[in-house]
Amino acid sequence: MTATILAIGKMKFAPYRSAADEYMARLRHYLSIREIEIKSATSPKLTELQVRETESRQLMANIANTTHLFVLDERGKMFDSVTFASQLGRLIDRSQDFAFAIGGACGHHECLRQRANTLLSFSPMTFPHELARVMIYEQLYRAMTILRNEPYHKV
Repeated sequence: MTATILAIGKMKFAPYRSAADEYMARLRHYLSIREIEIKSATSPKLTELQVRETESRQLMANIANTTHLFVLDERGKMFDSVTFASQLGRLIDRSQDFAFAIGGACGHHECLRQRANTLLSFSPMTFPHELARVMIYEQLYRAMTILRNEPYHKV
């Protein structure tokens, strides 16, 4: 079973990259994790809709049909950490791969939202995409410690 983080763009802000790398290293103790960075399709020749569709299709091309896809989207469902861990625990029990799609500056196209098994929101607020990536790594790590009853998560 593998957890995949799919993201439009590279992490350029060094503190975010460092934090993401720290959580990725911690996560490898619990599960196989991979990160796929896809180049942004932003171009003066393309409309925002075209950019959204191009990027969304590139994200979808990197995951199998059997993979449970979480799409980070402000219209998604918000979970507390324990509920999120429980949902991941069910996927892990079934040995099902799961992936998290983080869009680019133009957001997601409807085709990606329709492919999603879960639309996930951290907050009604908007966060920088690089920070959202750090947040998903941290929440994955927190979920793993919750599932193993380890002391990282305080209730």
